[in-house]
Amino acid sequence: MNNKQDNLIGLYEKALPKQLSWEERLSAAKDAGYDFMEISIDETDERIARLSWNKQERTKLMETIHRLNMPILTMCLSGNRRYPIGSEDEKTRQNGLQLIRNAIDFALDCGIRVIQLAGYDEYANPSTEATIRNFHDSLALSARYAQEKAVMLALETMENDLMDSITKAKAFVDSIQSPWLKIYPDLGNLYATGQDIESEFRLGMQDIVSIHLKDTLPGIVREIPFGSGNVDFVSFFRLMEREHYSGLYVAEMWTDETPESIRAAKDARKFLADKLAQARQR
Repeated sequence: MNNKQDNLIGLYEKALPKQLSWEERLSAAKDAGYDFMEISIDETDERIARLSWNKQERTKLMETIHRLNMPILTMCLSGNRRYPIGSEDEKTRQNGLQLIRNAIDFALDCGIRVIQLAGYDEYANPSTEATIRNFHDSLALSARYAQEKAVMLALETMENDLMDSITKAKAFVDSIQSPWLKIYPDLGNLYATGQDIESEFRLGMQDIVSIHLKDTLPGIVREIPFGSGNVDFVSFFRLMEREHYSGLYVAEMWTDETPESIRAAKDARKFLADKLAQARQR
């Protein structure tokens, strides 16, 4: 589906049935037309435990990746919602930092290029000046470890006040000044929070390494099927073409418990291909 000028388009793990093996999951994503997968390390015990896989388990995953020629290039690390790195509780914050270090080590072993960090200083508790300061300092520490391992960290734009725009994500990136901390915008979140899409992407383009693609509606940022929300994908892809964006795209879906999830993943890939083709029409 790609030629050498096309951006790689990946599929978020939670788009596919949860019970699939990694061989089945990667095969399904490849058959649906995607170039790679994004692994989820969320706040559940089951997915956090992946970061404790031994060498044999990691090698088995890599053998499957190589056999199918279907890489896992990105990681969605939302597990820090459980262990926020801005927390005023020292133990919670240290657990969050260790989670990121474990994720970096896992990424290095499994060929993952980019780890997406959710832009939350706190999740269940209120954000304060102290939690924002802790978040900044924890990012700086994490970026140093990422540099040692040559694994990219990237801040996702969220729906919260701390990180609801590329402008705000870029402020952290510019302050920390690490070549291993960049930006991972979520297009749907930016629409849902009413951002100026063109000016935001132009501002941050040099720091963007991957982009989550999803549809949203005002106040609803999940589980909106592609084409059912208010995201203008054609104008977005036209902007990316004009700006010569060379990074990754990931279709973000939460259909892992939907009976027709594999069909939905195929439909999403066709939808994105159609919108990209329309964007390229002169």
